[in-house]
Amino acid sequence: MAKTHGQDAFRPIGSVPLLLLQLLSGAIPGNGQKADFEVYGPSEPVLAKVGEDADLPCYLSPEISAEDMEMRWYRDQPSPAVHVHWKGKDVPEEQMALYQGRTTFLKDGVAQGQASVRIHNVTTFDNGMFHCQFNDSTMTAEATLWLTVAGLGSEPRIQVQVDQDGVVQAECTSAGWYPEPQVEWRDFQGQTLHSETNISVSPTTGLWAVASSLTVPNKAVGGLACSVSSPPFPEKKVSRHHLSDPTSRWFRSTAWKIALPLILVAAVLGVATIISLLWKPQRVSPSLDPDTASSKLLLFDDRKSVMRLPFDLELPDDPSRFDLDPCVLGRERFSSGRHYWEVEVGRREAWVLGVCVESLNRKGRVAKAPQHGVWAVELSKKEYWALTYPRVRLQLPQPLHRVGILLDCDAGRVSFYSVDDRRLICTFSGLSRSVPLRPFFCLWTHDSSPLTIC
Repeated sequence: MAKTHGQDAFRPIGSVPLLLLQLLSGAIPGNGQKADFEVYGPSEPVLAKVGEDADLPCYLSPEISAEDMEMRWYRDQPSPAVHVHWKGKDVPEEQMALYQGRTTFLKDGVAQGQASVRIHNVTTFDNGMFHCQFNDSTMTAEATLWLTVAGLGSEPRIQVQVDQDGVVQAECTSAGWYPEPQVEWRDFQGQTLHSETNISVSPTTGLWAVASSLTVPNKAVGGLACSVSSPPFPEKKVSRHHLSDPTSRWFRSTAWKIALPLILVAAVLGVATIISLLWKPQRVSPSLDPDTASSKLLLFDDRKSVMRLPFDLELPDDPSRFDLDPCVLGRERFSSGRHYWEVEVGRREAWVLGVCVESLNRKGRVAKAPQHGVWAVELSKKEYWALTYPRVRLQLPQPLHRVGILLDCDAGRVSFYSVDDRRLICTFSGLSRSVPLRPFFCLWTHDSSPLTIC
C-alpha cells in the first residue's frame, strides 16, 4: 500500500528523542567523540620455544582504528615497558633493558584495531604474564595474555660402566630444558627402571640440566633407554644404549681401571687450575658508602659492618641515598680487571649481596634484577635465590655463612661462592662493561648480628 504524505511527515518527529540520546552519548559519527572500547588478547597461552620468535597480539572491540592511540605492552608494571608505540612511532626510551633490540611492532591491521608485538630470540625469562594497554587520551583499556616458553634440551647422553659381575651403572645427562624436566629410564623390554635424578638451573639462562643414574643387573635389561621431557610439552628426547657381550664388558672394565688413575690425575690438575684462577683476582675489601646508606641501617665506624635497625635514623636527604629499601653501596667502583671479596653473613635470616651499576635508581622500591642493573643473590624466608627475572631458587647443601664474590669486569661476569666449602653458588654473565659497578648490600630484617665485609 502506498504511504501518504501525512504519515511520512509524522515519522521524524517521533525520532527526535532517540537522536538526542545518540548525540548525548557520543554515538553519532563525526561529533568529535570516540565510542568506548575494550581490549582482547588470545584466549589461550601463546607458545614459543627458546631461541624462536613469539607474537603477542591484541585487538579492539569494536574494530576502531588504533593509529592515534598509545599502545603499550608490559610485564608487572606499565613503565618501563616491553614495547611502546604511539602515533605511528616506537618509544624506545620507555623500554626495559631486557627487551631493547628484541621487539618489533607489527602494524598490519592497526587501522582495524589490531596490533601485535613480536619478541625475538625468546628466553626463559619471557615466560609468564604480559599486558597490552590501549590509550586514546579519553579512556584506557587493557588485556592480559600469557606467553608459555619451552626449552627443548640436548639429546640425552648415556654413559655406562659394567663391572665383572655384570652389574650396570649408567648415567644419563642432558641440558637446556625449560621448564623443569623429567627423566625416565626403560629397559629394552619397555619396563620402567628406578633411578636417582639431580637437577640444576642456570641463573643466567634459566635453563635446567639433569643428571640421572641407576644400577641394574646387566642380564635383566639387555639395553637401556633414557628419555627426557619437560611437561606440559609432549615433545621428548630419547637415547638408547645397547649392552654388549661379557667379553667386551670385561675389556671396558679393565680399560676403565687403567684409565682411572690418569683421569684422577687430570681431575686434580683441573681442580688446581680452578683454584689458582679463583685466587688470582685482586683481593679487595670494599668499604660501605654512608652517603648511599638507607636510614634503616647503622654503619659501624670502620665502614666494614652494617646492621638493620628497628627504627629510622635522621639522616640528610642525600640524592644518592636509598630512601625506601634498606640498602647500601660500597665506595669502590670497578670498571676493569678481576676483583674478589668476601662477606660474612653469619646467621642472618634475610639479605641481598651482589653488584649494581653506578646509575642505579635509589628512590622508591629498587627493582633487583639484571635488566635493571642489579646482579645479586638473596636469602629470604630460609630460601636462597638468584635474582634473575623471574628469580631462580638455588639448591644449596648447607646454609651460607660467608659468601665470596668474584667480579670479572672484562668478561662481564660475576660469580658467588660458598667460602666454607668452596662451592660455586651461581654465575651471572652479560654485566654492563661500559659503566662502573659497585658492591650492593641489603638487609631485610632486624637482627642483632651485623653483616660484615671481611
